[in-house]
Amino acid sequence: MPSDRLRQRFESNFLIRPRTHPLITAASLVFGVIFIGTIGFRYIEDYSWIDAFYMCVISVSTVGFGEVEPLSPVGRLFTSGLIIAGVGTATYSFTALVRLIVEGELLRLRGIHRMKKKIENLEHHHIVCGLGRLGKIVVQELAEAGEDVVAIELDPIEAGPDLERLQVPLIVGSAYEDEVLKSAGIQRAKTLLALLPKDADNVYVTLCARDLNPQLTIIARTEDEGGESRLKRAGANTVLAPYRVSGSRLAQRLMRPNVSDFLEIAAGRKGEQLVIEEVIVPTASPLVGKSLAESDLRQKTGAIIAAFIRTDGEMIFNPGAKHVIEGGSTLIVLGEKASVEALSNLL
Repeated sequence: MPSDRLRQRFESNFLIRPRTHPLITAASLVFGVIFIGTIGFRYIEDYSWIDAFYMCVISVSTVGFGEVEPLSPVGRLFTSGLIIAGVGTATYSFTALVRLIVEGELLRLRGIHRMKKKIENLEHHHIVCGLGRLGKIVVQELAEAGEDVVAIELDPIEAGPDLERLQVPLIVGSAYEDEVLKSAGIQRAKTLLALLPKDADNVYVTLCARDLNPQLTIIARTEDEGGESRLKRAGANTVLAPYRVSGSRLAQRLMRPNVSDFLEIAAGRKGEQLVIEEVIVPTASPLVGKSLAESDLRQKTGAIIAAFIRTDGEMIFNPGAKHVIEGGSTLIVLGEKASVEALSNLL
């Protein structure tokens, strides 16, 4: 719960001793008053246990029913004190309940406000629509890689506790409503992933997203063999069929297990030492216009440039030493994390 997390953070910062929950205190007071009242009537007025409990309840609740038997002077004094204690306990319990509701609502509103401010400050982020099994994996991978992510899910229960741990903003709503997409910052987003379970929903999300941001990169999921063409017509840049990807990877593992292990390592699933990364060459880079041999990137960083992607989209695999580095192009780099970071710094 947000209130529990806030209290724990406050206590850890200021070393405040955890206090008893107000509702537990209120319940303890109610049971305590009833217990003391029942014992008092039992021994002061010599009532039976049932009559003593009945007198205690009607006295504490102030309903005004008649006495079981006329009270003695001591019994009247005890009843007066019991009524005062009962009214005080009821007042405290009601106040604690109202305070809990109001504080919870305020914390919820503050959380929504913080989330909106965080999304408003995001640019070139990723929007993930649908938090099924595939969506959760994508969100986790992106968040752990340091990417900015906003998730959209109609059922907040589907989100689970992982989003809170990863500090990923969640918008509860339908992903094919314009206002929901706008609240996720779609005009400033870099990528939208339509990962809803039904193809029809993904088509509609793609249409809405493309209309709101024509420059957006849209990756959509399909479960139907004929869904790829529909999603492409709707405006998706890339269409993924999980069953096809899974089947292909399974076949590759059976036929080429060592290659599959290498790709798993490079993708970061079996370790973080070796990575395959995209590095964009800034137009103002001092290496623009130089050949790979002149830049000496391999010797300086230890990273391997596996491919060049030019600004027009042409891909050149295994570029030679005479290949000229172009500003705005993308390098597909293979190597250890430190080597890839060193290459990025040189550019």
